[in-house]
Amino acid sequence: MIIHLVMKSVHNMVYSKFDNWEAVFANPKSIKIETLNTGTIVSKISGIINLNNAKAFQLKDGIVNLPVLAHILQHEKYGNYLIDTGFDSSFTNKIGGNFKGILKKAYFKNHYIQEKSSQGIEKQLEEKSISLNGVFLTHIHEHASGSPSLPDEIPYMCGDGEHETNFFPLIYSTFLKNKFNLKKLDFSVGQNMPILGNCIDIFGDGSFWAVSTSGHTKGHTSYIVNGKDAKVIITGDACISKKGFELGVEPGKYSSNIEEGRKSFLKLKTFFENYPFLKIIFGHETDEFKIIWK
Repeated sequence: MIIHLVMKSVHNMVYSKFDNWEAVFANPKSIKIETLNTGTIVSKISGIINLNNAKAFQLKDGIVNLPVLAHILQHEKYGNYLIDTGFDSSFTNKIGGNFKGILKKAYFKNHYIQEKSSQGIEKQLEEKSISLNGVFLTHIHEHASGSPSLPDEIPYMCGDGEHETNFFPLIYSTFLKNKFNLKKLDFSVGQNMPILGNCIDIFGDGSFWAVSTSGHTKGHTSYIVNGKDAKVIITGDACISKKGFELGVEPGKYSSNIEEGRKSFLKLKTFFENYPFLKIIFGHETDEFKIIWK
C-alpha cells in the first residue's frame, strides 16, 4: 500500500492539492529527517566549488575532507525511507569499497575515497532497528554506494537520466545491479511550483517534495521535507558545501554540466532567500557533520 502510493504519486500524474509554498508550509506533517555520517571522501576544492566564478576569487585549490551523508526519512503514516545511502561497510579498511575495476585501488587511494571512519549505512540502520520502505537518491555516484547492502525488493528512485559510473574495465560501479524495483522520477508530469518549477509531491500530502536540479548529473534531484518540527531542503550535490552556498558559487568541475548546475544552484538559493526559516542540508555538509578544509 505504501509503495503503491509512492509509485502512483511519482508516475501517474497525481497532482498535489497545493499550488504554492505558503500553503505547503502552512500545513506541515508528522515527518522527520535524521542525517547519518557514513564515511569520508577526499576531494579537490575545485571539484566542489567553481573556482572560475568571480565570487570565488579568494579561494585557492586544495584538498578537503567531505562527510558522506545519508538521511533517514520517517513519515508517521508511510514509514521509513532513505534519501541517499552513503557508504556501506565494504568501505571499512578497503580502498574504494564496492567500486570495481582494475584501476580502482590506484584511483581511490590517491584521489577520491578514503577509508571510512564511521559505520556503514546497513550497520547504522540495524542499530536503530529501521526497516526501509524505499530509497530516494539525489543522484548515484557515491551517494548510492550503500545500496548493495540494503534490501533488493524495495523501490529505489532517482531522476530520469541517472546512470552509474562506467569506465569499464578501469573503474565502474554496480550498486543497483540487483535492484529489480528501480523507478524514475518523471518531473515532466510534476506540479509547477513557484521558483522551483516542476516538483513532485511524493506522498500527495505536501510532506515530501522532489525537485529537479540537474547539472551535477543529468537527473540530479533535491528534496524538501515539510515537517512539524523542521522544514528542510536537502540540496544533494546541487550545492555541496555551506561555504559555496554563502559565497553564491555553484559546484565545480565534478559537475557534468557546470552552467546547468549553476541554474539549479541559483534556483535553490533564491528559494531559501524567500523562505529563510528552512534548514539546509548540503550535499556533503550539515551543522553536525562539517567539511574539513585543509
